[in-house]
Amino acid sequence: MSRPWVFAASLALACGAPPAAAPAAPSQTAIADRYADPSLWLCLPGRDDTCARSLDATELLPDGSRVVVREPPPPAEPPLDCFYVYPTTDMSLRPGNHEDLGDVERTANTTLSQAGHFRSACKLYVPLYRQVTIGTYLHPDVQDEYLAVAEGDVVSAFQYYMSHFNRGRKLVLVGHSQGAQMVTKLLQRFFDDDEALRARLSLALVVGWHLDVPAGKTVGGTFQHIPVCASADETACVVGYRSIVAGTAPSARDDPPPGHSSVCVDPSALLAGRERPLSRSYFLVNERTEHMLRGAEDLTTPFLLVRDFYRTACVASPSGNTALAVSVVGAPGDRRENPLSFEARMFRSFLGLHLVDMQLAQGDLVDLVTRHVEMGAAPPNPR
Repeated sequence: MSRPWVFAASLALACGAPPAAAPAAPSQTAIADRYADPSLWLCLPGRDDTCARSLDATELLPDGSRVVVREPPPPAEPPLDCFYVYPTTDMSLRPGNHEDLGDVERTANTTLSQAGHFRSACKLYVPLYRQVTIGTYLHPDVQDEYLAVAEGDVVSAFQYYMSHFNRGRKLVLVGHSQGAQMVTKLLQRFFDDDEALRARLSLALVVGWHLDVPAGKTVGGTFQHIPVCASADETACVVGYRSIVAGTAPSARDDPPPGHSSVCVDPSALLAGRERPLSRSYFLVNERTEHMLRGAEDLTTPFLLVRDFYRTACVASPSGNTALAVSVVGAPGDRRENPLSFEARMFRSFLGLHLVDMQLAQGDLVDLVTRHVEMGAAPPNPR
């Protein structure tokens, strides 16, 4: 069963918002044909769109000073494609689908925050879709029909991408929260039972959603043939995790089935082969986020950057619920203050650090994709 992932959703319990009428479902072909319309893509390669916006950052240095880091231009022709599905950005407490695909401000900011930096390693394809509102997750009686509409859009966009844009290139699937839920559906529907298509899959980053495997295994559970990544050089595998503040427990809402463990892959440790700090954490600064961030005052850049500041480790509850626990390294002489208040109520709720899952490990996730670029067209590991 799907579960809510944004703290604001809990307010819907008191509001008792009634479900909206589910939209009539057009044929799959009709939906696929819609994605010939460039306006239904938030990002396409070569356009001056959301994913082409500035990624310049103000870095907080250990001595307490700041420096502006200019993002270099992306390569003209990166060899990989990234198909990214954004998380819930419609905070309406009324169950239903987000029908106004011209209303993209919040979606654009979220996409830039979570996916913009991947453009250094891959071509970014970001479809708009009729996602479900946050309130939908609190109405299991109507949830499935609205999720089916969202999934239908994502499936059709992916089919259009494969038919018209991919041209045999290897690809990376990326999604967070509801976006990760949709990417999970894509993996199950198109890749899990298709060895030829798995050979085209370089990597899947399924962050902030529910993935599980039988205890001690790397395959089975959510996927029957797509393994959890065991090394940075493995292909056709999945990286997934949900992050929490170290010292807090994973929410019992997220317990896996008996005998299974939640998937938790530490991106930084995967790259290094050992535990190490997250290399680069990027936080988008605007009027919606600056109140959450310390040290973001008077910035002239869209991002705040800290390097080697957060320590991470996968921790498990007795039920097998495993999450990525995040703490501050606290190196001697480091004068930086944590941009995130880990004592804040929203980070200690059942959500944990869900709102910044992707931003905390952004540098390492990009480096994982870059590693796959460097590997070239390596075949998937046999299983």
